[in-house]
Amino acid sequence: MRIRSLWMAGVGVGACASLAMAQGRLIAVDSSRALYEIDMATGAKTQIGTVSTNASTTAGLAYRADTNTIYLTSTGNDSVYTLDLATGTATLIGAYGDSAIVMHGLEWDDSTGTLYGVSSHNNGLYTINTTTGAATLVGTSGLASFSNLGHDSIANVMYSTNSGTDSVYVMDRATGAVTLIGALAGPTNPNGLAFNKDNGLLYLICNNTDSLYTINVATGAATLIGAHGPSNILGLAYIPSAAPACYANCDGSTIVPVLNVNDFICFNNLFAAGDTTANCDGSTIVPVLNVNDFTCFLNAFAAGCP
Repeated sequence: MRIRSLWMAGVGVGACASLAMAQGRLIAVDSSRALYEIDMATGAKTQIGTVSTNASTTAGLAYRADTNTIYLTSTGNDSVYTLDLATGTATLIGAYGDSAIVMHGLEWDDSTGTLYGVSSHNNGLYTINTTTGAATLVGTSGLASFSNLGHDSIANVMYSTNSGTDSVYVMDRATGAVTLIGALAGPTNPNGLAFNKDNGLLYLICNNTDSLYTINVATGAATLIGAHGPSNILGLAYIPSAAPACYANCDGSTIVPVLNVNDFICFNNLFAAGDTTANCDGSTIVPVLNVNDFTCFLNAFAAGCP
């Protein structure tokens, strides 16, 4: 009975606090350089800034977690930038090296440390050098119109949507070929695409309905969340919340001792809920949550907080 009581206490207090902390921000940019934060529960957008004018016409976004870097592609000057979200300043990395490229889709693949892009001029998949900006063609998909990219960092799958077919695909990162999953069945001009590693959902912006959707990655069907109002949003990226100063302090308590039994209850509940915050060892092999995460958490707890 005591074990059950502790479990229920963790669900009611510690787990809720940590699950809320785990949620990050869904950031969007439109072709006129306006930056927004999108409410993942309602689809509503709030402008949080404007990208600097040197970026010209802005399109895709990508987030790199290991360096906390946001990448931005410009279809106005065929180049890639880093973006300071706090100030809106775009810093040029370099040109793609081919004036025919119109790079709308952009995504970071943390499994290989590669920045990918898709150009609408040939629907080709490119790798992008994050030091020089140079784009190297991997291969073409055979599709037409605009394609976008979203990387599922849990299952290590690169998804792509296409505005010519209004469908969802799996992108082969070795060849640039795509495999159809299914029709979106709703959105008719899919653009921004982003994967939320904290809830396992793939989000989509449609520019015909000016709305936010989630995508069923098994069928391709889109589910409406809500409208965000008129705009031409092209880029979408999920930015996780900052990690807690001390991982073992799962419930975020400040009362001494900050590490106590409630942290074990909190971690247990995160693990049971499938929350990726419980991926203590940072593994990418499915299942990412496994016994090694408990060992990792025990070691973190034993090491204590700074």
